[in-house]
Amino acid sequence: MAKEFKSTNELIEILNSKGLLIKDEKNVRYLIEKYSYYSIINSYKWIFKIGENYKDNASFEEIFAMYKFDKNLKIIMLKYILEIEAVIKTKIANIFAQKYGLEVYLSTNNFDLKDDDSNLEHIEKLIEEIKNEIDKGNGNHDAITHYMNKYGFVPPWVVTKILSLGTISKLYGLMKQQDRQEISKQFHINDRILKNILGNLTSVRNIAAHDDRLYTYRSTFYIRLDKTKKSPDKALHTNMYIIIKSLELLLESGQAIEMKNLIINELDMLKDSLTSITIEEVLKVMGFDKDYYIV
Repeated sequence: MAKEFKSTNELIEILNSKGLLIKDEKNVRYLIEKYSYYSIINSYKWIFKIGENYKDNASFEEIFAMYKFDKNLKIIMLKYILEIEAVIKTKIANIFAQKYGLEVYLSTNNFDLKDDDSNLEHIEKLIEEIKNEIDKGNGNHDAITHYMNKYGFVPPWVVTKILSLGTISKLYGLMKQQDRQEISKQFHINDRILKNILGNLTSVRNIAAHDDRLYTYRSTFYIRLDKTKKSPDKALHTNMYIIIKSLELLLESGQAIEMKNLIINELDMLKDSLTSITIEEVLKVMGFDKDYYIV
């Protein structure tokens, strides 16, 4: 049966019928009309429900606090992912410029071809994608236009600027292993972990940019930070806690501390707003280590 449009009054009646407390109906009306029922309730209600009904003492204000926490978490993640994106782009550009020159670095021979050429199709597709971005930027992006008009080519440090994090992630993954390792060693991790981190950060960045729910993040694109674990299992699949710890690995120490303090501040504010669930339940969903946030 097709969904039908419901007025704000009808939506509030639905919430009341399911046992959700509403402390300030006027404010609830304002928030639903500002952010939408779907964004607040449908995206964040599940942790507050048992079956079809809400838990005892669950309130709209509590759900909105979760919505606000997740919104602020996305802002924090975007801030520090953008920092990492800039750093990784610089490191990749420097390697290509130093090792392969400023004009012909986009050659398949400068990538990880492997003995069986199994990567060749992916490399050729990536090079085509990058060249298309250069073509699109010529006439629209000042630096691209300048270099094309004056020199007839665009150096790596300019090209990486216009590439998305997703493309940068693919670029890193297809670099020669020794080049990948040259970058990953600067973060004291191996190239496979850095490749997986970049893949996950791309997903998180997209979720945050499109304002989807983030705190429940799960990915089978596995980041193994605990070397004592022999193999991944369902419980260890990449979650929000692992994303945060991954960012800490890539950030400078002062930035990592700053990020952690911002996240803990958001958790503190959320904790004070919860009435039907505990902060421990939220931390469990996020996959937090018990020592990261002391409750």
